[in-house]
Amino acid sequence: MLENYWHIACLLKDIRKKPKAITLFSKHIVVFLDDTGTPCAIEDRCAHRNMPLHCGKVIHGELQCPYHGWRYNSQGEVTHIPTAIKDSIKHKAKIPTYPCLEQDGYIWVCMSGQPTEKKPPLFKSLKQAGWTSFRMQTQFNSTVENCLENFLDVPHAAFIHKFWFRASDKKIVRAVVNELDDGAFAEYFSESRKNSLVFGFLSNRKTSLKHTDRFIAPSMSKVDYRFSDNRHYIISSFCSPQTDTITNVFTVITFKYGIFSPLIRCIFEPISRIIIKQDVKALAKQQANIDKFGEEKFTWIPQDILRPSIIRWRNSIKQGKTYKPSTEAKEIDLHI
Repeated sequence: MLENYWHIACLLKDIRKKPKAITLFSKHIVVFLDDTGTPCAIEDRCAHRNMPLHCGKVIHGELQCPYHGWRYNSQGEVTHIPTAIKDSIKHKAKIPTYPCLEQDGYIWVCMSGQPTEKKPPLFKSLKQAGWTSFRMQTQFNSTVENCLENFLDVPHAAFIHKFWFRASDKKIVRAVVNELDDGAFAEYFSESRKNSLVFGFLSNRKTSLKHTDRFIAPSMSKVDYRFSDNRHYIISSFCSPQTDTITNVFTVITFKYGIFSPLIRCIFEPISRIIIKQDVKALAKQQANIDKFGEEKFTWIPQDILRPSIIRWRNSIKQGKTYKPSTEAKEIDLHI
């Protein structure tokens, strides 16, 4: 049932000049632009001799197979066979297609063919006046669930990203967690910003901080840091499953830092890429060990703030059930 939702296939710019092969939910598709500039997604396999269509080229908005030159339109229909004298075969040969659209500079595809929502979730603040943004695309050897938990997990930062992003100073941090109609939301109080390169560089220590984490079902995370001097940072990540244990993560970082924002980006972006590479390495080790033992065997504690909501939401969707979020807020203390 997760295939009923929109998932990111690639950036729009990736298919402006040529088709691109994509794997989502272990299914192989090719995405391209038709003659009107509209994105299309069809199965990456020619009906004639199974040649991968992404190796071909787009001609007048149609995808041409590189083997015998068969052409396909956005509906997966054969429109031209170079060697055929009669056109009767064209109406019989057809390959599967998938709903496809462009939003926020990304190509989104629904692999079931029946999207549950008209539009995908938005990357808010992207391209808005006063905001600076940059994008990252990262492949994780990990499940969507474990990626989402990692992006929304505060405690691991004191170990995996020690001094880069957060450091342990033995302080009690209070979290308030609420489940919502489309996910879950956590707000943190009394967080320390000591011994953190990112916080030290991006914020004034005299300001107050409002930190919230958001899980948007089924596959998106949003980390929001808002400071009392109007500086603001939002890290949004969407997880598209290539396979059960390989996830392509599309991240948009937007921030407000005043007139110096373009200069700040020159430093903030490379730091962000270092931090996400640390997560890539950590989750690859985790998945390798899960594979070695043949199963996940996790112990859950209250300080696993948003993981319970992530798992419950995604399991409900997989089973075709309607998830009923809890109406009761939870208060949890973390020793960080």
